[in-house]
Amino acid sequence: MADDNGENPMPNDRDYNHLLTAFANLNGNSNINTNNNYPNLNVYNVSHISTASFNAHPAWMTQSQPGASSSRYSGQPFPPPPSFVSPGVEKDHNLLSRLLDMMTCAGRFAEFQKFLQDLDTNPTAERESHLFKIGSLLTTNKRTFLHLATNQYGSQSLHILFRRSPSLDHLLFHAVGINFFLLMTDKYARGLIISAIRAVDKTKKEVLYKLTYEYTLQLARGKYRDLIFECVAKNAEWLAFDPYGTHVVQNFLTLQNPVATTAIAERLRGNFFSLAMERQGSYVVEKCLKSDFARGKVLEEFRGNDKEWVRMTTDKFGNFVVQCALRVMKEKEMRPMLREFVEKLRPHFWRMEIGHGRNTLRLIQEEIVGWINQLPDKSGYMN
Repeated sequence: MADDNGENPMPNDRDYNHLLTAFANLNGNSNINTNNNYPNLNVYNVSHISTASFNAHPAWMTQSQPGASSSRYSGQPFPPPPSFVSPGVEKDHNLLSRLLDMMTCAGRFAEFQKFLQDLDTNPTAERESHLFKIGSLLTTNKRTFLHLATNQYGSQSLHILFRRSPSLDHLLFHAVGINFFLLMTDKYARGLIISAIRAVDKTKKEVLYKLTYEYTLQLARGKYRDLIFECVAKNAEWLAFDPYGTHVVQNFLTLQNPVATTAIAERLRGNFFSLAMERQGSYVVEKCLKSDFARGKVLEEFRGNDKEWVRMTTDKFGNFVVQCALRVMKEKEMRPMLREFVEKLRPHFWRMEIGHGRNTLRLIQEEIVGWINQLPDKSGYMN
C-alpha cells in the first residue's frame, strides 16, 4: 500500500476540504450507538489490504467463559468502543482507503500531519466528531488496525492520533488492549503501547501495565527470552526495590533459568541485607535462597556480616529471611555452615526471646539444634 500507483489519488494541501466534507456528509447520516450493547457494525473489507501476512489471533487471548467479564486483565470488562453505522459501505470504503493511503505512504505522511492540523482548526464539536469517525474507521476491523500498526509510517500515524480526543483515545486504547501481544512483538507496533500508556487515565494504565507483565512472561518462553532475561537482570537492583518491579524479579527467579538467575543474583550482590528487611524485597531474597543458582551469593553476603545477620533476626521482615536461610541449609544438608550461622546467633538468644526474634529462636530450638547434633556427616561420622 505504501507504493503509490495513482489508483487512489489523495487530496493535496489545497484539497483537504474534500476529505473533511466527506466526513461532514457522513456525520449527517451516522447512527452513533451510545449504549453498551454491541451493534451490528460494518466490516470494512478494503480489497487492497492483504490479509495473508496476518496470523489468526490466538484463541487463548480471546476466549472467555459464558457470562464472564469480557476482559481477563482487570476487574471490569473493557467497555465496547462507541460505533457508528455508515449509510453505505462504498462511502466507508472510499474514506478508509484514502486514510490508509495517507497514513502508510512515506511520501504522504506529512500530508496526514497537515490533515490533522486542519482538523484542529474546526470548532470543538465538529473536530471531535471527525476524530471519532477516523478512530472508528481505523479500529472497527482488526486487520485494518494491525495493518496500520505494523507498518512503519502507519504506526507513526497512529502515534500522533493519541491525546487528540478522549473518544479517540478510548477507541485506540481498546484496539491496543485487544491486540496487545501482537503489538508487543512487532518492531513498529510496540511503540504504540507506550503512546497508549501516556494517553490514558490511571485505571487504563493499570490495565496496560498488567498486560505488559503477563505477556512478558509469555515472551520469556519464546524467541525474545534471552533479550528479556538480559534486560531484567541488568535492571534487577532497582527493580527489586520497586513496589511493582519486585514482582517481575520474583517471577523471573521462579523460572529457574540458570543464566538469568545467576545474573540477577550477581546484580543484587551487596543489597541482600537491605532487601531482606523490606516487605517485597524479602520475597526476592527468599527466592534467591531457594535457587541453586543464587543461594551461594546470598549466604556469602550473610556470612560476611555478623552484625547484620543478628539484626535481621529481630526485624519485622528480616526474621522470615533468616528462617528461610536456616531451613534451606538444613534441607540441602549444609550442616557445617548451618552450625556456623547458629553459633553467630547463640550469644543473642536472650534478646531474641521477645519480639520478632521469637520465631527464629523457636525454629532453632525445635528443628535446627537437634538436627545439627544428632545427624552424621555424609561420611558417616557423628559430630
